[in-house]
Amino acid sequence: MQSKFDVVVIGGGAMGSAAAWQLAKRGRSVALLEQFGPAHANGSSHGGSRIYRATYSQSEYLDLMAQALPMWDDLEEESGAKLLTRVGLVSHGFPPHDFEEPMRAHGIPLDVLSAEEAEERWPGMKFEGKVLYEHSTAGRVNADLTLAALQHRTAKMGGEIHHNTKVLDVQHVRNGMIIETTNGVFLADRVVLAAGGWTNKLAPKLLGLEGALPLSVVEVAPAHFQIKATFADATADPATHPAEGEGEGKGIVENQMTVANWPAFTHDHAPTNPVTGEPTRWPGIVYGLGTDGEGIKVGFNAYGRITDPDERTWQPREGDLELHADYVREWLPGLVPESAEFMSCTYTRTPSDDFLLDRVGRVIVASPCSGHGFKFTPVLGKMIADLACEDIDAPVQGRPELFALRALLG
Repeated sequence: MQSKFDVVVIGGGAMGSAAAWQLAKRGRSVALLEQFGPAHANGSSHGGSRIYRATYSQSEYLDLMAQALPMWDDLEEESGAKLLTRVGLVSHGFPPHDFEEPMRAHGIPLDVLSAEEAEERWPGMKFEGKVLYEHSTAGRVNADLTLAALQHRTAKMGGEIHHNTKVLDVQHVRNGMIIETTNGVFLADRVVLAAGGWTNKLAPKLLGLEGALPLSVVEVAPAHFQIKATFADATADPATHPAEGEGEGKGIVENQMTVANWPAFTHDHAPTNPVTGEPTRWPGIVYGLGTDGEGIKVGFNAYGRITDPDERTWQPREGDLELHADYVREWLPGLVPESAEFMSCTYTRTPSDDFLLDRVGRVIVASPCSGHGFKFTPVLGKMIADLACEDIDAPVQGRPELFALRALLG
């Protein structure tokens, strides 16, 4: 093991792994420290699917999406792995912000459909309000394969990957940092803290704060549902039902909806039922996407219980089964409501749900998720690497003001 590194990255999830990849590409000596083993499910970066969409109204995120897409292509070419599947995304309902105009202004190709037109195209789904179809730049990303690709490429370029290495303490010294772990001591010129739900275990001391960062860890439990047999017949004529990535997903024919062509979706539901006037039952924005071998994942954004990442229940909350099944029954007629298989994941949220990405001297803190960060993985890795390469006494340049620590602390 090398005695001293240019950068030690604490946390081997999506952001830490992407930062290590980008630093290794620049020829920096880097060590990635992960407290759990490879392909673990203890944090926020596991599983076979993450939604990939550009439905944002803020220019900071739309600018990042424009940079992220070609970087996903680059990572796929480097690694030889298929990571991003462009099955398209449909967003519908009554969002608090208009997405169409800012998305078009950033060059994102869209179709606008009525609910009736969307239901004719995707008979396994119901829609309300205006429907935006992001047909060629959206879909789903395989999280497990992404982490494996990032870490493999980092190692190929000379970076060190240390699994089952828990950080116990980090100390500032005159010429760098000392990182004490369960597998020995590491020395570094810079430290990247990308520990997800465990960020506050180290952040106050590293950043010189009197208390914890205002981050909350939420355990969420989306569920996979099976497609009804009447919709899952995959024997359509290829001339009218193209394979993944062909024809921008527009060749779906009636009653032919499979995991391979089911579009990702978001549903900003009306706060009250338009017929009865009663408050809606659904907590938060609903999202869904296909996962190969598991079905269609359906979840309520950021709906769950506040938790300590070391004390999770790994179980859905009471009533979650009925809640998810009732939503599927009402809005996703192509799925079997009784087939729910729950999974557990965590979000690490800021109060505004904006990212935290900043540098304080030799320390870079990266908590850029809030439940919507995975799609930005390659470009956020680049931004973290940019911050890690800045002069420690120079003003911070490598991130938008929206993501600054002072914006979080008020």
